[in-house]
This record gives sequence, structure tokens and C-alpha cells, in this order.
Amino acid sequence: ADFAFAMQGLGSGAISLKGTPEQQAAYLPRVAKGEALAAFALSEPDAGSDVAAMQCSALATQEGYRLNGFKTWISNGGIADIYVIFARTGEAPGARGLSAFLMPADVAGLSVVERLEVIAPHPLARLRLDGVELPDSALIGTAGAGFKLAMAVLDVIADEGLQENARLVGIHA
Repeated sequence: ADFAFAMQGLGSGAISLKGTPEQQAAYLPRVAKGEALAAFALSEPDAGSDVAAMQCSALATQEGYRLNGFKTWISNGGIADIYVIFARTGEAPGARGLSAFLMPADVAGLSVVERLEVIAPHPLARLRLDGVELPDSALIGTAGAGFKLAMAVLDVIADEGLQENARLVGIHA
């Protein structure tokens, strides 16, 4: 149960910290009630723990953003209802050019290309984003601030433990 709460906190933490009131209202109550699973999609096959080497791209379009790339080692991958996807938007080089997006699991262009077999109490998957179209309203926080947001979420998970995770998704222990 603790691990399930941690995965929900990881997946919904970015929405809690920097999501708009509309994003928070649309997703956090469902996550808190256990009606929706959340996932945090940061890692990539060729970037590993070097987030600044991320290659997944989010190209600005007239309607919002078009995402292309791969994510790997994604907890709840393939079973999540919502994903927080981190992608390169290019405002600056390295970590300063990353942004976070809220993406429903049923969006066109998202596929699970591999289920990773590990001994873990939750599924892990490799995801492909192939021309995923997201509206401007999918951006979490501000463009180019995704690295800071990802690190803030990971800090909460590491430093505050499960009580903070529960608070972030509105669960009162």
C-alpha cells in the first residue's frame, strides 16, 4: 500500500505543485479517490538519470504542442490514466529547455512499446510518443521550467515520505 501511495504521489506531484486550478480539479480528486492512476514520465532510454540529456521533444504548434520520443522505466506505464510527461521545448540548452505536460493515457500517438519485466510491486514500461498532440492547457507550470518541477517532485518523494505524498493528492491519514 505504501508503494502504491508513493507512485500516485510521484505521478500527481507535479500537478499538485504547479498545475493550474483547472488541472488540479480535473485530476487530483480522481487520483485521491483511487479512480485514476497517475504516472511520472521523466526517464529516457539514452538519458537515464541525466535528465538534461533528454531527447523527447515538444514542438510548439498553433494548437499547442506535438510530442515525439521515448520514455522508459515508467512506473504505472501502460496502466496509468494520466501521465506527466517531460519533454524538450528548447527555451535554453540542457535542463533549462525542458517542460512538463499533462497527458491523458488515451491520447492518439501514445503507445506502450515494451513492458519491462522486473521484480517490483507495480508495472514498468517503455512508452513511445509519436506525434502526440496536446493543447496549450496541457502545459504544467511554465515552459522551460520542467527540470525544476521534476526535481521538486522527486525532493518531495525523497524528503517528505508518504505523509507528504498523501497530502499532495488530498489523502488525509
